[in-house]
Amino acid sequence: MLGIGGSAEAGKVKDIIKRSVVRSSYIPPTNDPQVRAMRNRIFYSPLETVITGGPNNNSYVQNTKVDFTLDGWELVPFKKISRFEVWLIGYDGGWKEVSSAVSYNLPPGQKTYTLLARAKNGQGEYDATAAVRTFGTNVSPYFKQVNISGVDYRGASQKSYYEKITLTNNSSNLPINITGWTINTKRNNFSFSIPAGTSILSPRDNNNTDPIVLARGNSATIYVGKISPVGVNFQENACTQYYRSAFESYDALSGYGSCPLPDPSAYNNFGLACRQYVRSISGCSIPKLTLFQFANDSDCRDFIIKNYNYEACVGRARNSASFYSGRWHIYLGRNYEILDDLNDAISLYDNKGLLVDAYSY
Repeated sequence: MLGIGGSAEAGKVKDIIKRSVVRSSYIPPTNDPQVRAMRNRIFYSPLETVITGGPNNNSYVQNTKVDFTLDGWELVPFKKISRFEVWLIGYDGGWKEVSSAVSYNLPPGQKTYTLLARAKNGQGEYDATAAVRTFGTNVSPYFKQVNISGVDYRGASQKSYYEKITLTNNSSNLPINITGWTINTKRNNFSFSIPAGTSILSPRDNNNTDPIVLARGNSATIYVGKISPVGVNFQENACTQYYRSAFESYDALSGYGSCPLPDPSAYNNFGLACRQYVRSISGCSIPKLTLFQFANDSDCRDFIIKNYNYEACVGRARNSASFYSGRWHIYLGRNYEILDDLNDAISLYDNKGLLVDAYSY
């Protein structure tokens, strides 16, 4: 084995050639197994191996894909080796033959691994003192399950108003709570924790107390400079279109749902004019009744006022399986940009500080 920290530790090729010349001066090349065995006992190993690329020794990597490059020499006679055997302790079940490049796709989490690598020649001889490289992975169990799926970074007039970052659960079949996770931006060295929100938007409750949970396919858009038009971070539902006029185009509501209407049986006892008017009301809109409209049918008027609004819609629909859209709106309300207008690197960490995803532009 020649070193464990890179090509610099392997020694110069000229030095290796010198040693091979000295050895070959009294141990001639041979295929005789007895001579090879004697040579191995004298020189300990007829081959030398070095790990020339990969994680540094005793380092941590924030990725699940790890690549190594290997180099090796047969000493007597001197020649380069292109066949190797490796054993990643903690992952492999034993030795396996590879070329000079080997890649591993490791599971997420925190774990320490040790790579053993040994050069191997055509006679089946191998480096008896394998090169060694120990490293650890330091990635979240949610690694690449929640992605930074979109970034708008060009703030208007050096302001943060139009900056936004979108996170999406693209992989996990289990809901993932992202409240308390951290987003870091490199250029401005800015970090913030993802706050809580409200699962069901209510005009009577402005408390952000619910965790932001993303099921598969769900997303959360973080508006850096904007203040919530409804006072809270919230998840869209089948009725939030009642609030659509409060939102601008860049943070518009998705149009999810159709604002479920009352069952016709609830107003079939009213007169013809009332029933015709009720049936003309489109979902997600509050009827604009004139002062004298249905003046002679107060029950009809009261029914319309009571049932065609956001709160009534939520009362009708909140227990249905299709009530939640899975799209969250989160507002930071910052006055200053957190993203560079040309290039930046954004990292997402879970609540234990382990990397979930990274995004660069």
